[in-house]
Amino acid sequence: MREPKIALWGASSKDAGGPNGEPAPLKLPWIPKVQRKKLYILLLEDISVSFDGFKALDGLNLYLTEGELRCVIGPNGAGKTTMMDIITGHTRPTQGEAWFQETINLLEKDEVFIAQAGICRKFQKPSVFESLTTWENLELALKAQKTVWSTLKAKLKAPEKDFLKSILELIRLEPVENKVAGALSHGQKQWLEIGMLLSQKPKVLLLDEPVAGMTAQEIERTVELLMSLEGEHTIVLVEHDMEFVRQVARKVTVLHQGRVLAEGTMDSVSSNPQVVEAYLGGVSIC
Repeated sequence: MREPKIALWGASSKDAGGPNGEPAPLKLPWIPKVQRKKLYILLLEDISVSFDGFKALDGLNLYLTEGELRCVIGPNGAGKTTMMDIITGHTRPTQGEAWFQETINLLEKDEVFIAQAGICRKFQKPSVFESLTTWENLELALKAQKTVWSTLKAKLKAPEKDFLKSILELIRLEPVENKVAGALSHGQKQWLEIGMLLSQKPKVLLLDEPVAGMTAQEIERTVELLMSLEGEHTIVLVEHDMEFVRQVARKVTVLHQGRVLAEGTMDSVSSNPQVVEAYLGGVSIC
């Protein structure tokens, strides 16, 4: 499939910017909108959000293909959290469009519908049930997808047990499946929460700083976990740890002031002078 030509914010006005050198919008004008919806599992286009006059997002465009692992980086206040709030239905934009799987208009759906449709979000701080065991947390997450509350008291069937065992193996928590979550290490809690999301069979995973506070060994294991999920799920990873991003990223989107500043491989964005200047005041992010 032909790769869409995407103008990067940060290009010179001669290449793509406006008459005064302002950032060029990220657009795919040569692809009809109906085709763009078919090309991408998740599409945000011309999204703007204002809070009391402050623009948290300013014409944001994001296009994600099925099964890709996309890293989103940027300085504090760049709009990363607001972007995820839009995708999950927590915040409504003042303008723009957001589509999931071609036919689902995310701006018309609430958070519950979006989660049940297959977009799951993990926040930076792990939110597990600390008084329950590892297994019980996974079981609760699986059963919570059912529409009747009484099913939470029902016993798991053999296929469901096998499914949860496969998740336990994937997140490498089989040795602590009967341990209460409150006694797990920080990294184990992070993996457990990812497992809880996986038990809901998501199509898109939104992960907010999953390695924050982890040891080097835990980060290494998280790299292996995310790489194993690539292709099976579309993953949007927001992270500040640049070494971690370098290990997992195939494609990186850099946000700045609510817009896309640059997009490409980690090597290409980390060597972009405008990215370096915007992200760390001229200090290399390599």
